[in-house]
Amino acid sequence: MKQREDTIDRRQPVSQYGTLTCLMLLCILMLAGCSGPQINEQPLKGTVRVTGSTALLPLAQEAGKLFEQQHPGTKIEVSGGGSGHGLDAVTTQKAEIGNSDIYANPAIYPDPNLTDHIVCVTPFVMVANNGVTISSLTLQQIIDIFSTGKINNWSQVGGPDLKITPIVRPSNSGTRATFRKYILGGRDEKGTLLKTDSSTEVRDMVAHTPGAIGYLAASYVTQDVHTLALNGQKATEQNIASGSYNFWSYEHMYTLGGDDATLEAFLQFMLTDQVQQKAQNLGYVPINSMQNE
Repeated sequence: MKQREDTIDRRQPVSQYGTLTCLMLLCILMLAGCSGPQINEQPLKGTVRVTGSTALLPLAQEAGKLFEQQHPGTKIEVSGGGSGHGLDAVTTQKAEIGNSDIYANPAIYPDPNLTDHIVCVTPFVMVANNGVTISSLTLQQIIDIFSTGKINNWSQVGGPDLKITPIVRPSNSGTRATFRKYILGGRDEKGTLLKTDSSTEVRDMVAHTPGAIGYLAASYVTQDVHTLALNGQKATEQNIASGSYNFWSYEHMYTLGGDDATLEAFLQFMLTDQVQQKAQNLGYVPINSMQNE
């Protein structure tokens, strides 16, 4: 993953006397630790409210259950609502964690304590009703379906003679923001569009609407719909890492800082091998796969 901060240590060197003092203090602390009984860490307790991105919802729910099993005194309350809802909730202290598919715009969320924790990557996919027999669309064809209106029948792209029904997410959706930026090239959607609130609803609406097309997180794909490759490229981990598939986003867990032990432990838990493997099983890309982006 690309470095976004200066990692050079610019602290002033410690003087010779300061170094000796630090060494003496360290020795004293070590001896003190050896001489007395060890104090066990207090068990974690309390509730962490997590809300926002529906793309991250399946992983957040599974991670919450696993965390509660390992820490019986805790409660991880997870809900959706969209990325905008998550950012609004955490910045107004209605949740401890706000999940988002997109970076928080500092012009909208200026709180200097707002802290970003990137936990995985979500691949997004175009999905069509199973009655649509094509397997791939070009980016220009998608633009002409959702924005210019030049394509309104599947027969124009090699499919059946069937009207195309585009389905989109609401304006506060991070999935929609990612779609507009990386697929539509910043263009607005135009024409007759059906709108629905979540990835689950997009999938269900596409499944039950002849000729429908929409987009959702790969973790929501079932046999009720079929995915469309983009320019012949599928949403694989390798294609995302290589840059040949561009419809994806980092998944962010935003907090307002603080020193809540349960909150910090849960954020660290999201990056463990256990949760990252769970992420991969659910259709996400583990964050360590993007380290060399």
